[in-house]
Amino acid sequence: MVAIQDEIKWGPVGQAVYERTYSRTKPDGTKEIWPETVERVVNGNLALVDKKFRKKNEKEELIDLLLNFKALPAGRHLWVSGVEGRQFLFNCHVSGWRDKLSDHYSFTFDELMKGGGVGSNYSDRFIRKYAAVKNKIDAHFVCSPDHADFNEREGRPGINRLLSSSYHHEWAGCIPVEDSREGWVDILVRIINAAQGKVIGPLVFDVTRVRCYGSPIKGFGGTASGPEALIRMILGVAELFNNKIGQKLESLDHMLIDHMIAQCVVAGNVRRSARMSIKHWRDPGIFEFIKCKTDDARVAHWTTNISVEIDNAFFKAFKKGDKHAKKVYKVCIDAMHDSGEPGFWNSSLSQHGETVEVESTNPCGEICLIPFENCNLGHVNLGAFYDDTEGAKRAFKLMTRFLIRATFGDIGSEWQREAVAMNRRIGVGFFGFQDWLCKQGIKYSECYNEPAIRKKLMNFYETVKTEGMEYARMLRIPAPIKFSTIAPTGTTAKLAGSGEGCQAIIAKYFEQRIRTQIGSPMLKKAMAEGHEVEECINKEEGLNTRILKYVCQHPLVEEVKALGIDEEVVESQSDISLYDTLSIQAMLQEVWADNSISLTVNLTPATTKKELYHTMIKFLPRLKGTTVLVGVGDRPQPPYTQITAKQYNDYHGIKVMRQGIQECAGNACPIK
Repeated sequence: MVAIQDEIKWGPVGQAVYERTYSRTKPDGTKEIWPETVERVVNGNLALVDKKFRKKNEKEELIDLLLNFKALPAGRHLWVSGVEGRQFLFNCHVSGWRDKLSDHYSFTFDELMKGGGVGSNYSDRFIRKYAAVKNKIDAHFVCSPDHADFNEREGRPGINRLLSSSYHHEWAGCIPVEDSREGWVDILVRIINAAQGKVIGPLVFDVTRVRCYGSPIKGFGGTASGPEALIRMILGVAELFNNKIGQKLESLDHMLIDHMIAQCVVAGNVRRSARMSIKHWRDPGIFEFIKCKTDDARVAHWTTNISVEIDNAFFKAFKKGDKHAKKVYKVCIDAMHDSGEPGFWNSSLSQHGETVEVESTNPCGEICLIPFENCNLGHVNLGAFYDDTEGAKRAFKLMTRFLIRATFGDIGSEWQREAVAMNRRIGVGFFGFQDWLCKQGIKYSECYNEPAIRKKLMNFYETVKTEGMEYARMLRIPAPIKFSTIAPTGTTAKLAGSGEGCQAIIAKYFEQRIRTQIGSPMLKKAMAEGHEVEECINKEEGLNTRILKYVCQHPLVEEVKALGIDEEVVESQSDISLYDTLSIQAMLQEVWADNSISLTVNLTPATTKKELYHTMIKFLPRLKGTTVLVGVGDRPQPPYTQITAKQYNDYHGIKVMRQGIQECAGNACPIK
């Protein structure tokens, strides 16, 4: 094993990403280095099943793959695998709709607090069963004046302004709020059950035990939000229910409750709460849903990506000229072209091979899940195997086994345990797809017309499926209902410096801007190295914000040159047409992914609404999910600006090797 961190072949920003995101604190207070993280992850995964189900040298081979970034499990595995009492191994989930309404919200809240993402389908067929709101909620909060957050502290307003004037914290009837996930979920459940059940009088919650703002969170890192975030969320939910007395909650009401939950979690400064919201195209409220992030209500739903559910009935109706189907499609395309949302989710195609209805995708769209199911992801770095097909197959086999073992990890929700035991779904994927193509001399935009590429991908899929079925038979469990996917792989791909998922690189040459604070170590280091620093033109970000500008060449350009291949084989997203991008996604859905694919189509300024309208409909029947991204480089001081090779070569300042930043279509993705 590599002994020291300096010998690791990081991507251009890989070490910084690792140290920020995945390196855990050890018992002696020092931080893990990458070889230690790898050993923890591999040992933790292998320990999930009996030793007799381990192949000879499997541990050593897995360590070699991870250590050299030839394969990597999803970020959640890197973060918690092998950590005692922290086996929350799954990044994302779908929150279903059980008979008891509070079950949906308790599951959502719990999983978001664990750092996962949650998708939900808010279509009428799932929510119409719930009765109208019965009772007014009389909610109050109290707290001891000795609490550190009670009064203003360091310029932060005290929570005393949110507390009840009718009740005292020493009253025996107060309900103490425990400072735990379970304690916070319990308060939310009480509120929702009160609105839907019997009248139970005032609910007075005492938040004295909740740790103060800024306290460290030892489990997942970050700092505590203090009681204020919980108080605001509960009072907001209570107000929403009180405004709907005698009425049923509609889709946007349910979405708003989930949004308030997500906001509460975000306040902990650990990660963005990632969500997906879906609604069926035939629902009467579909147009309000489509516009929920493009009008004045945008601020109310920023924690979620949104997609419209379409199906075979939609395609038939559209083909026949149905006015509603045509209008839904046009309104979606207009909004998609203007702001990147909504996306489309093809539920009919997604249902192929399933035994229970899949209700939603995860937030990034690469896995379609049944109610309360989770995604379970791992990836092979294809770029590391451009000339080694047999090595790639071995890596795919090992990652398949890794993920099947992960299904034996601890799962807190009984509903999720049932779903996992039934489906054993895994999502073996890959990143470095464009690297793999270019190092074989193949342009990204032309790969879907290459029979050899199709054949290799089909062979890789058969390798995964065969290994998965055989390993499941050995373990005496059902074979995974589905095996393969392609996820965004944002932070994991950056460790290796490889392309993310199946995305083309943003640009070969570009300016990258990173926001930082005056006095930060990053700013001092960048200035010492001679990089440019810009004043932040958006004063709302604060007078203390500065913009670091790096002039960059993508590492793939240099890697291709080193192999004696013309750099013209490397294409930026702006070089690739909408038709070619969707053709590649359709090909990958056909020959590789039996789950779904997360691929964001980068619309250039030249892409017209007319082109998007006529091109997208040709591909939707072949795609399980589709999203676009618009205007990343158009706003003031954008995260990146594409430049030409001449501009790069003529630049006289410091130049670096870096990857561009690929943002999610809806800007709502988890950090790990």
